[in-house]
This record gives sequence, C-alpha cells and structure tokens, in this order.
Amino acid sequence: MLKHMQSRVREFDARLAFAFVIAACAVIYSLVFSDPNVALFALPFFALGCGHGKRPLMLLAFSLLPAAALLLVSYVKFILVGMPLVIYDHYFLRSNVLMLAYNDWRVASGLVLLAVLTFFYLRYLLSGKAPFSAFERNGLVTLGGLAFVSLVSLHTGLQHVDMWEPSANAPTLRTLMRSSQVSGASLRIASTAVAAEPTLDHGFGAPAGGLPDIFMVLQESTFNPATLRPGYAPRTLFAKDASLGGPLRVHTFAGGTWRTEFSVAIQMRPQEFGNDGLYVFHQLEGRIKRSVFTELKKLGYRTVVFYPVPGSFINAAAFYHSIGVDEFYDPISLGVSAGWDWKSPDTTLYDAMLKKVATMDERPIVALMLTINQHGPHNVEDPFSDYLTRFEDSDAAYGKFLEALKVRGKPAGVMTFGDHQPEFTSRFLHDDITRFIADYDIRCVNFACAGSPGPHTRQIDVVTLAPVALEQFGFTLDTFSQRQRAFFEACADDVDRCGETARLDFNKMFSPFFDGGTSL
Repeated sequence: MLKHMQSRVREFDARLAFAFVIAACAVIYSLVFSDPNVALFALPFFALGCGHGKRPLMLLAFSLLPAAALLLVSYVKFILVGMPLVIYDHYFLRSNVLMLAYNDWRVASGLVLLAVLTFFYLRYLLSGKAPFSAFERNGLVTLGGLAFVSLVSLHTGLQHVDMWEPSANAPTLRTLMRSSQVSGASLRIASTAVAAEPTLDHGFGAPAGGLPDIFMVLQESTFNPATLRPGYAPRTLFAKDASLGGPLRVHTFAGGTWRTEFSVAIQMRPQEFGNDGLYVFHQLEGRIKRSVFTELKKLGYRTVVFYPVPGSFINAAAFYHSIGVDEFYDPISLGVSAGWDWKSPDTTLYDAMLKKVATMDERPIVALMLTINQHGPHNVEDPFSDYLTRFEDSDAAYGKFLEALKVRGKPAGVMTFGDHQPEFTSRFLHDDITRFIADYDIRCVNFACAGSPGPHTRQIDVVTLAPVALEQFGFTLDTFSQRQRAFFEACADDVDRCGETARLDFNKMFSPFFDGGTSL
C-alpha cells in the first residue's frame, strides 16, 4: 500500500513538474521575444479542456503545447532552409506534403507521429466530466483578454516584423502571425527613376554559325565534392575541362529547387518579389512577361521542360507554360514512372529526353531537364560517402549524355548546374557564403565555343548564368542582359554584395515585364 502511494506521488510530481516547466517557458518566451501570441494559440485548447475536471496547472500546460509545437516546427524549418514558419507555407502543404511523404520516410514518419500525438492529445483534453471551476472561468477571461490584445497589436503594427527577409527573423509566433498580414507577391523597386534607362528593344542575337540546340541540366542537390574533399577531381560533371565553369552563387539552401529554376529562367532572384520568394511558382503564374524561354522563342526555338516529378508539384507545369514553355514532360508523360520515383537514375531521364527530342521537328530546341538522383535523404551516419557515390553515378551519366549528343551530330550548347547544396553540408560548412555555393559548367558539343580557347574557371551568380552560357554559345546579349551586367558588373559573382540600391534599381528596370504590384 505504501509503495503504491509513493508511486502515485512520484507520478504526480513528475506531471506537476512537467506542467510547471511548460508554463514557465511560455511566460519566459513571451517576455523575451515580446510575443503576445502564445495566449491566442492556447485559448481554444484551454476552452476544450474546461469542464472535464483537469488539474489547473495541467490544463494550462496542455493548452500551451500546440504553440510549443508550432515553435518547434518553425525552428526546425529555420535550421533547414533559413526561413521560419509562415502563413503562406500553405502553398506547399496543401498539395505537396502527401507526395513528399510517399517518397521521404522522414516526412511520412512525421505525419504518422503527428496524427498519433494529436489523437492522444485531444483524447486527454476531452476526457472526464466536471463542472467549470473558478480557475477555468478566470483562465478563459484572462486568455481571452490576452488573445484580444494579440489581435489588436497585430493589426495596429505593434507586432511589426520585416517580412521581406524572414530568414533574418527568429522563428517566433510573432513572425508566423505577422506573415498573415503580408500582401501577395509584389516586386520591390527603387523609389526614384533609373537614370538614363534605355529602351528595352532588342533581343538575343543569333550566333554566326547558326542556332545550336540548347540543353540546360539542373543537377538536383549537387555541388563539386572538392568543396568537402580537396583534391577530388570529377571525370566530367563540373570537371576542369569545361569551356567555362566554377562556383555558382545560388539563393536557396537544402531545398527550394524551384528558386534556382526561377533564377535561371527569369534572371531574377525570387526574393525580389517579396514573401521570401519561396512560392513564386504558385504566386507568379501568368504575371511574368519575359524569360529566357520567351526570348529564345523569338529566334525560332522550340521550348521544352523535362521534369523528374509530376508537373502538378509546386505548380511547375502551369508556371512554365506561363513563361513561354511550349511543352512540359513529366515522368508520367515520358513513360518513365507512375509519377513519383526519387530514385530514378540520371541515365533514365537523359535517355527519355533524347528519345522525345528525336521525335521533334527540325526546329532548334531549348530544353531544361532536372535530375533527381541526389535528392535526399542521404545516409544519416555518413552522408558525404552516400553523396559521393551518387555523384559518381551522376558524373558517369552526364559523360554518357555528352557522348550521345556528340554522336547525334547536331551542334548543342550544354549548361549544367547545381540548384543548392543538400542539407547535410551544414554539418561541415558553417558560414552562409560557402553553403550557398553550388557549381556549373558550360560546354559546346559539335561546335566551338565563342569564348577564348581553353577551359576557364569563374564564379558567377545564378541570375546571370543563362546569358553567360548563351554568350559562350555565340549569342549576342539582349538589352535586358546587357543592362543586368552593367548593374551588377562589380559583383557579378554574387548580386547580394551589390546592396539593396543596385538591386532595387535593376528591379525597376524589370518592372515592365511584371504584371503585378510593386512596392518602394
């Protein structure tokens, strides 16, 4: 009997201690971060638990758990991709999370765990029956008052958070709530006119030797292994024998491949359109009038995209069609898979693309193809060895692709590039500059590149990648690309280093091509 009573006391003490810690952390967090939103999130769950005979401190602690869970998710997201949880993450969650769960055990496990925890959480809150206590009545009034203060302060600007660059903000409930007040994507521009702005009236000029086919190959989550293993020498992919290649400054890390796709196709950082640029494929469909595809179509090119996942993912097919892509092929339309297979080897996608291209008419083509071989998760215990094995497979596949183009006999300009580093590199690379570096190389197959003879290495920013490649292929630059080079001449390897003034001036020059709002 005594042992049973001692066990119950220890159990009670543990629960009480847990509840006290949760409540104390909530108070400390609210004061330290000046965040009144904890009460707003706790109120509905506190109300659900009332009238069930819960101990006061336990009821309060359990009503705070959803807010704590949101903070944890926001923190994890911030660690992985540099951005806290925001309201407009619904663009991603509403149509893509189940697809990700099908292919990524971490996502699937997280969803299962969330469902189980939610079940037991609600079961606990709703269990029991008892009259409303004085504590519960007073608690509802207090939390209701604090929630009202939270809403008022949100709408009167007292919770201001600069949402243009959410990666600079802590992953707080304040950031999450403030993001609900941010308007839709708009282009930030300079408040004054751009001096001596020329008429944007001439496009890319065709090479003297005729129009080559153009292949742009995005290498998923790929960078040169020499970054982590000095002295490593790739055979073909990012090898030093490319006509031009080197480090590539990108504007995303560990995810958000479409950000790099956007940067290449539009020659603009997605972040320039606000809301951290994470969901531009959803937000900017039909609103952008100029892209690499629209400009090359003026020269008679057939524009094609080959995607390794279904075109519905992050609204890819619809967005690409809206920026001038004639044909969009995903694994289903190519007959490669049923739609989702993140283990598709690069050779499968190269072969499918070349097979489809062989059925097309004689018009020159510009084709963007994405690989998927390096998509995570990588081995947890030894991620780099796993990465290196996959890289060597991709390296060999790229070499065979170049050989196939050579055998094909037609002039082909090839530009291959990494979209971002995989998340595991954060274990080894601790500065933001290095973690935002991928790689690229540019090659001319069955014709001579226009650059000076021999291979060259140069770091460039991803927004300038397309015009740099086109110059290597013999094209003369259009007015837009010339103007871009003039704006960022001093910092072409990283447009972030040019500062906000140069970027906003350049954005103003781009604004005629953007059908949407602008902000100063």
